[in-house]
Amino acid sequence: MIKKATLLFFLLQIYSGLTFAQLPEQLIAPYGPPDTANQWTKYTIPLTAESFSVADSIFQAAMTNITSLWIRTEMHTGYDLGGLDEVKVGNVYSSYFDVSSESWTSGGDGTMSYIATGGVNGGYLQIEDWASGDWHYLISPFSWAGDWSELTGQNIEFWMRTDQPSYAAEVILTTGPVSRLALVLPNSSTVAINDSVLIEVAVDPIPTQDVTVTLNSSSTSCITIPSQVVVPAGQSHAVVYATTATGATMGCQSVIEANSSGYLTARMTIKVDGYAGINDMATGQEVIISPNPIKDVFNIHNASGKKINRIMLLDPNSRVVLDLKGNDLSNTDIRISDQPSGVYLLKMHVQDKILISKIIIQ
Repeated sequence: MIKKATLLFFLLQIYSGLTFAQLPEQLIAPYGPPDTANQWTKYTIPLTAESFSVADSIFQAAMTNITSLWIRTEMHTGYDLGGLDEVKVGNVYSSYFDVSSESWTSGGDGTMSYIATGGVNGGYLQIEDWASGDWHYLISPFSWAGDWSELTGQNIEFWMRTDQPSYAAEVILTTGPVSRLALVLPNSSTVAINDSVLIEVAVDPIPTQDVTVTLNSSSTSCITIPSQVVVPAGQSHAVVYATTATGATMGCQSVIEANSSGYLTARMTIKVDGYAGINDMATGQEVIISPNPIKDVFNIHNASGKKINRIMLLDPNSRVVLDLKGNDLSNTDIRISDQPSGVYLLKMHVQDKILISKIIIQ
């Protein structure tokens, strides 16, 4: 494992190709700790040179190429449990974690879980320390990378809580390439007994040659997963299924770990719970989305005999772009002509079950 001092050195070396202006490899701003343990506290960090303790010229140059946002969630030497919710960067980027982890991932020795309730308003990200001597972080989605110049003078805002508020932490903006993996689930980090959950194994940047990712389950008596998956050259991700093991008991959990040489490790905790997974209903026969691919309007034909009381559409960045509620939305025409082309996730609440389906908007 990478020790705290080593991890800081590694982050400092992420981008070795300095420009003539001697741009920093990262911009760092302190925050916290909160006054009270286990209480949600809001933090606001202005996107200014002063906040990150660098000269204005250096700050402005660095903001043209932000590659990732790291929020250190550890504020204690030893085991601790942290949470992150409602992250916003100016008027461009935001994650509210209403229905999923929204493609965030963890760094350091923390293991991330998506928790559907208990956040500021609904779900949130939880990160659990392994107490191995490393710091743990939560890291923004790949899609947040880019030119942040227009955000200068705006704010990074987020809510954070920890059970051990011993000392301050940091917000880090990296300015050079960061090769990393991400484990992305379409909804809550749970799976039903005798069921499976689809996991997207994502890589950034998009590779120029095949990338073999080794996968591991910390408790194979709870969750099993293929030992490896290959992300093809030119592709951003591959998919695998994590399956509850024969004899797995309600409440058991396993840490799924993804590793590949030259990439930062990704971890995600999956818990066996009462939520619906892939096989909970015969969706292919009972709930049909037509047409798919979609240009303007689609219909959900429901022959299950159960009411669909909520429909949510998540865009390729896992943001909720449509949220319909009603007594029964079965056989309803839904217009999506205002959405850009791409692969979307459709999340349907069918009485006490949750069904997930991919749709393509042309």
